[in-house]
Amino acid sequence: MKNFILLALLAICTAPAFAQTSIGIIGGYNHASLRSRNNTKASGLDVNPYAGWRAGIITDHHLFGKFHLQPQLLLNTKGHNIDVTSSDAVQYSFVYARRRFTYLELQTSLLFKQQTGAGKIFAGAGPYIGRGISGKDRYDEEWNGRRISNYYPIKYRDKEPIGAEADGVTYLKPYDIGVNFQAGYELKNGLFFNAVYSLGLNHIFHGHSSGNIDKNTYFGLSVGYFFKKFS
Repeated sequence: MKNFILLALLAICTAPAFAQTSIGIIGGYNHASLRSRNNTKASGLDVNPYAGWRAGIITDHHLFGKFHLQPQLLLNTKGHNIDVTSSDAVQYSFVYARRRFTYLELQTSLLFKQQTGAGKIFAGAGPYIGRGISGKDRYDEEWNGRRISNYYPIKYRDKEPIGAEADGVTYLKPYDIGVNFQAGYELKNGLFFNAVYSLGLNHIFHGHSSGNIDKNTYFGLSVGYFFKKFS
């Protein structure tokens, strides 16, 4: 399924080769978190947002009328923070954890643009697929009143190795698939701003123990600039 989605995205991105096209750069802030089906608070764990970022290349293809296709190739950091909140916190060896995931992400959106004032307002949505390339777990542990920070790598594998918990490495599924919704404003000089809501659709960890389903999600703000147009 992931190969099919990737090929579909590549086909969509290259299809309008003869349309009026703009190319530029984009970067922004991610207010990232984890959308979980299990009750983490009942387990004494409170999942909180993580401040991430994304940056990369963007193109804008004029299709017809007021409709545009806008592919992006990004480095995108997602993740979440975890706090121990139960009165039973002594059972945990950590009181705070930060999990950071970095993806190389291909996304595309179908946009509607409307001339407004000195520029255009736009809104739209579309799919994305991200390939995990790096990551890190940070655990702040408390021993005898002292807090010690430990760092562990995150690796992306199709299957979790046997005995993975013993080596201190967290293994995630290699692909993150979902859909983005965005709205923003584009100026005539090529500068643009947008707000994005990203909704992951697949479980990013291996296994479904106790019915747990965990998916990436974030709200983001971006600024970008289209610096070249060609036909």
